[in-house]
Amino acid sequence: MSALKKLKSACDINDLAKLLNFKSSNIAYIIYRLKEEEKYSSFEIKKSSGGLRTIDAPEPKLKNLQSNLAYLLQECLTEIEKTSQIKSTASQAFQPKKSIITNASLHRKKRFLFNLDIENYFGSINFGRVRGFFIKNKNFELDPKIATLIAQIACYRNRLPQGSPASPIISNLISHILDMRLIELSAKNKCFYTRYADDITFSTNLTEFPPEIAYESEDKIWSPSQKLTKLILKNGFNINYQKVRMQLHFSRQEVTGLTTNRIINTPIEYRKNARAMVRSLIMKGSFHMPKEEQEASVEQLHGILSFIDHVKLVTKHGHSNDPHSLPAAKEEKKSSFEK
Repeated sequence: MSALKKLKSACDINDLAKLLNFKSSNIAYIIYRLKEEEKYSSFEIKKSSGGLRTIDAPEPKLKNLQSNLAYLLQECLTEIEKTSQIKSTASQAFQPKKSIITNASLHRKKRFLFNLDIENYFGSINFGRVRGFFIKNKNFELDPKIATLIAQIACYRNRLPQGSPASPIISNLISHILDMRLIELSAKNKCFYTRYADDITFSTNLTEFPPEIAYESEDKIWSPSQKLTKLILKNGFNINYQKVRMQLHFSRQEVTGLTTNRIINTPIEYRKNARAMVRSLIMKGSFHMPKEEQEASVEQLHGILSFIDHVKLVTKHGHSNDPHSLPAAKEEKKSSFEK
């Protein structure tokens, strides 16, 4: 029996425990006995746009449980995609063989490139929404007790936490309806659409960008159309208007932190900063990240150089040996170098 059929036939905590390779008593202890403050360690990291992002890191046993849940749900998603009539390249994050590079490559050499971000992406998906999805979605239609247990394992303070291994796959499942609606909108207007987590991109080679997706005001400011805004709101998300931008072909275009004008590459400033840090390390024995006073580590520099080489390798040969490292590399790159 497939993983999806087993999950759909599960009726209680014992059935779910078998699928998650956990003792039911351990699941019950984590869910019901551990205090909320014992389940997660919270800390903040700098956001590329300024301000701080809160990361809620689960304690080890809960993290293992969430990892097993993520693996199970990924198996289910793979099965659903194999039997689906609709094959989509829209969602590019947190999936096998997909990365920021595959996402950027789908928008290479375009006349118009329109970006927007979903505001508070994981935080927009609350406990009730997770539970309701697994009960009502036609691909799952789980027993309400199982849907409740999944939501209890996945959620913290009534939302999907950023830092949980289960949050990416659950957010992708819930965002699938939004993807289908935006694919329809983009196809109707001869555009291409992708989503990398909260990062949405439309691109086209039309001589004029479709006003059904975005329009330019008299003061030269681009905004999402009323139709696009309504579709996003209807699917339970909000637009971060500070992250809305149009990029034209005669200027530098970037998607998920990579340039897309001709070949997919890291921005020139990123590579210049990397060379400057290498020179500083050789000449002085130490270096700093841009805009940071604290001395950086050799491990950080190694990660930056590896990322640059990896993008070049994938662009040249068309494959990725380690796609799962890319989301982390993207976040490190953005927090360190974006102006």
